[in-house]
Amino acid sequence: MKELFLAETSLWFSQIPLDSLHFLDPSLGGFFFVISTICHYLGGSSFFLGLISFVYIYYRPKLAFELSLGLLTSGIAVSLCKFYFESPRPFPYPEAFDEKAFGLPSGHVYSAVVVWGLLAYRIPKLWFRVLSILIILFMPLSRMYLKVHYLGDVTMGFGLGVLHLTIVMLLLNKFYAKKEEPFIFTNQYRTLGLLGIVVTLLPITLDSPFLSEEHHHSLSGVLMASGALGGFWLGILFYPRLSGKEFFQWRMPEMNFQFGSESFRTFWKTFFVRLVVLGIVIFMFYVLPGIFIKKSIWKDDLFLRYIRYLVVGFALVCIVPLVLQKIQKGKFLQN
Repeated sequence: MKELFLAETSLWFSQIPLDSLHFLDPSLGGFFFVISTICHYLGGSSFFLGLISFVYIYYRPKLAFELSLGLLTSGIAVSLCKFYFESPRPFPYPEAFDEKAFGLPSGHVYSAVVVWGLLAYRIPKLWFRVLSILIILFMPLSRMYLKVHYLGDVTMGFGLGVLHLTIVMLLLNKFYAKKEEPFIFTNQYRTLGLLGIVVTLLPITLDSPFLSEEHHHSLSGVLMASGALGGFWLGILFYPRLSGKEFFQWRMPEMNFQFGSESFRTFWKTFFVRLVVLGIVIFMFYVLPGIFIKKSIWKDDLFLRYIRYLVVGFALVCIVPLVLQKIQKGKFLQN
């Protein structure tokens, strides 16, 4: 109890650092609020779901798997930390941002370090690396500016995020290094996929009807991330068995800025066909179920939330490319 009192009265969990960030509000408050709000959504699960989907369909499937591995494992880790540390957020905090889980560590900061760090590491563009670093550095300040996290929350989130990113990169460089084979290795992923799905089921055992609201929302974050990760593993298991080998890798056609040229039409036709298929799948497997669940008596059921995100993860990895294969014999997937 004494240690808890000292932690809550220290600078790490004090309102002083949060209030000090508002000293320029009379002149720049509006600007800081807009930037902080942008960072709030850049670190949210919906944005990362869209980002991974975009990278998977339009850029590099292999990079999308790396991002999903980093993001979803970090989501599980940070939510479990919240669940067990039971550290409250600053009070009162803005209800507009709907942050009901515990505060320590900051999930936005943790995930931003892992995801944007991986992107900066894998995409060798100077402007993109600068942008990624700026997002990572400003994320802790934005969480404190919005008064949804203490200094201790964002510091721990940043430190654990760096550690998590380092571990993920070491593992990827060791087991998933530069290889000539397709991004899906059936023989290697069969055992790992089954093991991964089993592991993602374990957090469900923490559910209980006696959980507090904060515990419930913290555990909800665990099950959303673990469900999506289980869905990704499930998609990896099934996609090679349902797909032709010529569709194990894909990319976008070369972009030509000459309006009206054949390559220009091919690029944009491919872009919009993939976008429509991706949008339809997300709407059918993510948006519609969410609407029905929110109106049902099972809206707070954590196991159902796990299943929902497992289905979404599977649909993105497996169903989207399989549908594209059926459109004009895979013309818009194999380029």
